[in-house]
Amino acid sequence: MILNKKIGCFLTIFCFFNAGFAAAAEPAADQTDKSAAEITLLPENSSLRSYVKEETTDTDSVPEEEEKTWLNNLVSTVAEKGAQAISPDYQEAENLYRTNASVFDISGVMLRMTEKQVDEAMLKRGYQKNYEKFEIPNFIRWRYEEQCRNNGVVGYERTDACVIKMAQKNNYQYVEQREFNNFRTKENMHIFFTSNFTGNKVYRIIYQSEAANIKGSGAKADYLRNIKIYDFWKKINQKYGVPDNKEQVIWGLGENKPYLQAATGKLMLYDPMLLELDYTRMSREDQRFMNTDVYTF
Repeated sequence: MILNKKIGCFLTIFCFFNAGFAAAAEPAADQTDKSAAEITLLPENSSLRSYVKEETTDTDSVPEEEEKTWLNNLVSTVAEKGAQAISPDYQEAENLYRTNASVFDISGVMLRMTEKQVDEAMLKRGYQKNYEKFEIPNFIRWRYEEQCRNNGVVGYERTDACVIKMAQKNNYQYVEQREFNNFRTKENMHIFFTSNFTGNKVYRIIYQSEAANIKGSGAKADYLRNIKIYDFWKKINQKYGVPDNKEQVIWGLGENKPYLQAATGKLMLYDPMLLELDYTRMSREDQRFMNTDVYTF
């Protein structure tokens, strides 16, 4: 008899939790008519796991919280947030920023770190490097290609090798991207670096996790997916606090300053100010090239 009551409670709680996610996947027009207050939430100071295990016969006695936290409201619409792609363009966000995201880290990696610091941080967290891309600024490459051809180098491969050799000699070649994977936890880190004109430092970090992408369409798979999604947002709340823009889930000081943006299983830490500085310094160097040995009269 007690076992039947436990099973009935579990199925009821699962249905309510799964319904919250199904409601979040409805079109945006319907969501504007249904506020987060209409969605039944977990009791205050109660975890999802403990609530599922709770021995009670009254399955309709879930109390509503007097003050709903941003986390519970976000979990209620997590299906919608998970479908959104993280974008570096957030100029339409509300002008209510107050968090200094430049001090944030994702798995120990922070903005403006060097490639050596990134490798050390990733190694400590159990990540392995599986991709690396080197780059040469275009305005440097084009001039070196011309110099190589003028020195008698012909053919694409030979010209490219000549350009790379000259760029390495003059410290113009740099690490543009690195990708790390933690195969045990199914996590991925994609890290982008500026050129050597700004010290080859991190300006963007993209994190992705496959933990919430549990395969299957049965009741068990749905339940495990919901647990993983809830735990993801709970950890986000614990580490970074309440976002400055809850609609787009953004932490930052606004304008062109560093910011963090989150979606289900995804995080992006971005410093547009550092990238703009890198472009500015490259532009100045390009002008320096343009103003030398162009005219002879």
